[in-house]
Amino acid sequence: MPYGYNKPNAMILCYPVISSGDFAHRGSFDNLLGTKEPDESTLLKFSLENCVSDKTVPTFLWHTAEDGAVPVENSLLFSMALSKEKIPFELHVFPKGGHGMSLATAEVGCDAPYVARWIDFARKWLEVTL
Repeated sequence: MPYGYNKPNAMILCYPVISSGDFAHRGSFDNLLGTKEPDESTLLKFSLENCVSDKTVPTFLWHTAEDGAVPVENSLLFSMALSKEKIPFELHVFPKGGHGMSLATAEVGCDAPYVARWIDFARKWLEVTL
């Protein structure tokens, strides 16, 4: 397969576990790396705000400020890195809501209409981005 053939045109990240620094969801990184005591250089490689480049695709992110499992800083740090590299992105931080809200609708057991708007936001973002 030629290089870049399977590269996505964009990505949508929902309350992502993507920072291995001070705001890491430590359990996820322990599982990913297979150790509770990874060395600092390994952690830096897996902290995605350190990996943004001109090859990073446009990104839609959403998170909640109250997420008690994955700190909102995961999304904030990544969006700042995207901005620094001039990668198109859209970020929504909803003030209320926990982790794992999925669609934030009654069908998934989390009826939060204010947060559920992320689906329409993402759809519109895809329309203007792709």
